[in-house]
Amino acid sequence: MTKQLDAEDRRQQQLRRLGTDKPICRICGQTHPATFERHHIAGRKHDDDEVLVCANCHRILSDKQRDHAPHGEKKPSGHTGSIGHYLLGLADLLEMIVDALRRFGAWLLNGTKLVATP
Repeated sequence: MTKQLDAEDRRQQQLRRLGTDKPICRICGQTHPATFERHHIAGRKHDDDEVLVCANCHRILSDKQRDHAPHGEKKPSGHTGSIGHYLLGLADLLEMIVDALRRFGAWLLNGTKLVATP
């Protein structure tokens, strides 16, 4: 019984940390509270807006942000740079959601294997 209480205490702490009783990764559907992290949509340096995603999706999104840096010598700064990073971060989120919807739709229609794609 002590183990159950400990597990439930951890679960409740995780839910409080997340600020929701029913977390769900909007990309892959993960629901276990221990797997969630906060992802800065535009990157921590550019904006404070965050979205809750599972650790796996967070790693993928953060990796995609590394490609957002402008190439060349001119680097936008201030609001222009922040807005650009925010829009690219939203595009990354939407791209992952669309990929998940396509896989799920194909699975429903064709019975094809439901697998994650990077």
